[in-house]
Amino acid sequence: MSMKTVACAAALAVLMMQSAEGAAPIPTSMAGNVSCAGFLKARMEKKSFPFEQWLSGYLTGLATYDRRINNVSKLQAANDDPGMQLIESYCKVHPQETFRAAATEMARTIFYRAAK
Repeated sequence: MSMKTVACAAALAVLMMQSAEGAAPIPTSMAGNVSCAGFLKARMEKKSFPFEQWLSGYLTGLATYDRRINNVSKLQAANDDPGMQLIESYCKVHPQETFRAAATEMARTIFYRAAK
């Protein structure tokens, strides 16, 4: 079994467990379109896994097309607590914006502002 198959199966299992608990899970593919207010609520309820998965894919896409982002230590920071803290801070100020907008601002901060 490939690593991609294992990762997909694990993500599906987590989503199914959330459904079984009565929560209406946010599909990972839709997490970028959820409002910052929705993200903050999910984070407070410790249900931010779909957002973390979406962010990982978003950063992978950026790193694929922009060599400035293809930096392991910066990718780790963006995909871990420092990145999520920047997103959370942005979302507290801009609750009506999307998670995607917050992720874009975080990427600008970590990858582009430091390069200037």
